[in-house]
Amino acid sequence: MSMSYATLPLPVVPAPYRLRVFTPEDMDGVIALYSHPEVARSLNFTVPVLRETLHTKLTGDLEAMRQGKGIRWVLAHEQAPTPLGYLTLFNWSQKDRRAEVGYMVARALWGQGVMTGILPTLIRFGFEHLNLHRIEGMVNVRNTASHRALTRAGFQQEGVMRGYQADGNGGGFNDIALLALLEDTWRASVAK
Repeated sequence: MSMSYATLPLPVVPAPYRLRVFTPEDMDGVIALYSHPEVARSLNFTVPVLRETLHTKLTGDLEAMRQGKGIRWVLAHEQAPTPLGYLTLFNWSQKDRRAEVGYMVARALWGQGVMTGILPTLIRFGFEHLNLHRIEGMVNVRNTASHRALTRAGFQQEGVMRGYQADGNGGGFNDIALLALLEDTWRASVAK
């Protein structure tokens, strides 16, 4: 049995933001976010990123949601519908009670602690509503801001996968840090 995003509550994130389930109507706004050259590079897309590449990726995300293999949300301001970010719990393994967290915020929001404030909500959602035992995060070792957001949320680095991913811009191969947070560790930290 797979999870259905339609029957789950929306995670409530700190003001002035809100989340909504990603729909086809969000496609253009999310593509615009991914198309920023610095955002695209941080996520290992070839720059300039082709609209068709992003459309294919997001269409696949919608299909994964339909199949119950993850949830994708759009981050927006409480007062405006324009997408400011894209967040996901994906690669669900119901048998292993495991999923991966992913996120991206608009370049204009970088350095403002947005993900540091929102990640605890996604973690709580994963453990309390999806019955996860483990949440993983995979981050390019050069993406220090993302690594820092995960560690502040309680994730522990478990290792570095050397040469794991071909660089989207022809720069060789990227090393990827694997971080994870286990449910019992999270529960102990929120009980304090």
